[in-house]
Amino acid sequence: MKILTAAVAVEKTAFHFDRLFSYAVPEELASSVCRGVRVLVPFGRGNRLSQGMVFSVAEEEAKPGLKEIITVLDEGPILDEEGFRIVEYMADTAFSSRYEAVKCLIPAGLSVEAKISYSFVKGFEKEMLPNLEKEEQLLIRLMLSADTPKELELLFAGEGAAGRRKTAGILCEKGILKEEQTLTRKVGDKTARMVRLAEGVDSETAGVTPKQREVLRILEAVGAAAEREAAYHAGVTEAVVRTLVKKGLCEYFEQIVYRTPQMPEGHTDPGELNLSQKQQEVYESLLSLYRKDEAAAALLFGVTGSGKTQIFIRLISDCLVEGKQAILMVPEIALTPQMLRKFRGFFGRDVAVLHSSLSLGERLDEYRRIKSGEARVVIGTRSSVFAPCSRLGLIIMDEEGEHSYKSDTTPRYHARDIAKLRCVHHRALLLLASATPSVESYYAAKTGRYHLYTLRERYGKAALPSVEMIDMLGEEQNGNYSPLSDSLAEELLHAYERGEQSIVLLNRRGYATFGICTDCGEAVKCPNCSISLTYHKANGYLMCHYCGFTRRPQDPCPSCGSKHLRLMGTGTQKVEDLIAKQIPSARVLRMDTDTTYSRYAYEEKFSKFEAGEYDIMIGTQMVAKGLNFPGVTLVGVLGADQYLYSGDFRCGEKTFSLITQVVGRSGRYEKPGLACIQTVSPDHPVIRYAAAQDYEGFYADEIQIRKAALQPPFCDLMVVGFSGADEEKVRICAERFHGILRKKLLAAEGIPAVLLGVSQANVYRVSGKYRLRIVVKCKNNRRFRDLVRQAVAEADGEKLFRGVSVYLDMNGDIA
Repeated sequence: MKILTAAVAVEKTAFHFDRLFSYAVPEELASSVCRGVRVLVPFGRGNRLSQGMVFSVAEEEAKPGLKEIITVLDEGPILDEEGFRIVEYMADTAFSSRYEAVKCLIPAGLSVEAKISYSFVKGFEKEMLPNLEKEEQLLIRLMLSADTPKELELLFAGEGAAGRRKTAGILCEKGILKEEQTLTRKVGDKTARMVRLAEGVDSETAGVTPKQREVLRILEAVGAAAEREAAYHAGVTEAVVRTLVKKGLCEYFEQIVYRTPQMPEGHTDPGELNLSQKQQEVYESLLSLYRKDEAAAALLFGVTGSGKTQIFIRLISDCLVEGKQAILMVPEIALTPQMLRKFRGFFGRDVAVLHSSLSLGERLDEYRRIKSGEARVVIGTRSSVFAPCSRLGLIIMDEEGEHSYKSDTTPRYHARDIAKLRCVHHRALLLLASATPSVESYYAAKTGRYHLYTLRERYGKAALPSVEMIDMLGEEQNGNYSPLSDSLAEELLHAYERGEQSIVLLNRRGYATFGICTDCGEAVKCPNCSISLTYHKANGYLMCHYCGFTRRPQDPCPSCGSKHLRLMGTGTQKVEDLIAKQIPSARVLRMDTDTTYSRYAYEEKFSKFEAGEYDIMIGTQMVAKGLNFPGVTLVGVLGADQYLYSGDFRCGEKTFSLITQVVGRSGRYEKPGLACIQTVSPDHPVIRYAAAQDYEGFYADEIQIRKAALQPPFCDLMVVGFSGADEEKVRICAERFHGILRKKLLAAEGIPAVLLGVSQANVYRVSGKYRLRIVVKCKNNRRFRDLVRQAVAEADGEKLFRGVSVYLDMNGDIA
């Protein structure tokens, strides 16, 4: 006997055991179950309720014990064929389960929470208890003692819930309890009550008053309107509309209203943009590449302030003229408001925005506007690469070298890889752009894999800023132990007196970066993490920036009990205080994660700075990239070399990028700019290249180092991470996995790899868990990935690995 079955990817499955599970389709759901809809299914030994995505439906011979789909969660498919292609690609390359990949493509607002509740059937009497098993009696007594529905719900959701659900199932079979399923969507639709003519009614309908007829005439002309709007345009009260509804001549209906953040103001024609000769040449070349109607990738390398954004606008305009959609990605949420304001000035309601600061409802509605084609330009951070564009013509990745485009949680994908896949599917153009492209992308461009275009000069009359290098060791020899050099302090004062603005970058938040007990010399560390606590003057606490642990500075030293604590190091709060003391009348704005909690904090604060309401802005890396402030003529960089000697092989690239980008915020218009770089390594090549804004010189040195050390782009790097609360067990598991992987690599033929030993993560302990890693230099192909999956599956089958988390990350940061 043949039955209808569905192949389902189920949530919360380990990636190395991930597969499509077969479920029987009940007859009543046969018309609803199809490829691309989510379903609710029983999964595992305990038959826990789990969500899944249907990948295929087919008729098969009935198999004994085949579980049935419980219900369908969507009215129709929410994943198209391109979506399935992306899911399969991510499951293969990012070491994730299929359902984890599916979650990247659908907004959280579409998520459904499934609950099962139990209640007594009609006619239940307590006298039945003695005839039941002890576990059944206990459950019934617990249910009867629950005072509220919430307490009853917790019985089947908290500790011991699995056993109680099993007992409840037996009681359901005995006819004592009944089971009810409740599905709740995380976000409901925002609706407005509208009014329209009933079927068969028009403005000539007899038996109505003149006022009522005017309402009918308005509705006949516009089709439908809000109740208040219909009454206003007809010059009557809303009571007239309600009377027409009571007569059956009109009817109410609910219409979805989109929660669109930051509505546009005005409209400017992109054709009015004046491009320089070099910009025009680059634009025309890119347009020619775009119009070839084939997948292509290009790198636009342009110095800071060279006018890359004007080229973006012109290309997107051409894309829209051809009826296609475009995605513009930015690396930081901080860049979104300024970019959004500019692009909405050109494209109005055609622009949608996607980033994590939006509410669930706003993200859901922007997703719907994009999917329906109402919004054709998408601006957002990393996740916007998954925007549901059905006619994609162009993807732009601004500041493409930023590490934030790489996800550091499952699925560990890079937005650039997803963008390439989508451009191949749509025969679209991928444009990577930056003043500091990643070494891998620039190498791909220089070797012909990408088309390369350059802008070596700033737009208009603006010139690159002058740079002053300040040796902080020399400052100390002259008796200045302040985090601010005398030169930078003097330049800040001069800029303020001229009525010009300044930006000061220090990529450390807080007031003092660590505290030392003056009696025993121990640094005050977090008890849960192998990191020192940072003092925050704003709230008076020493805080851990990893797990959130806090303690008062006056608390006794954990090592010796002393209360003599010396606060050392410098964060943005201390610099804010120093500048306020030196220039008391200056209006100082601090931008870091401690001042940007609220939803629209970035937009509000950057807008005020741009409007001249502040004179000096101090901030972490969020002030370094992509921002454009006409009044800024001075940039100060504090601690320029703080990451130059970290354990990550990309430390030089990251340092160069951060300094180059923030220096590029100065003098972007007609007034000349100055950058002051404070460093203890003024002769370091990376610092020198960044000061000169010489990316090509930096690249020439860096690519030789990468080649000699066999690092990307000359190989791929995979990190196998281990974490757990038992330090010794984590170490044993890491060494055991190293042995398993080594054995498989030696047995395999034609898989080039260099397996490095077990080492500690840069921060060894985080939130009470110890972290070790294994680094493998490899060629990222399917054979290698399959071999690694086999190694993980073998390790997972051993009891030793219980309680130890293992993850795989390809070409991510070596943290």
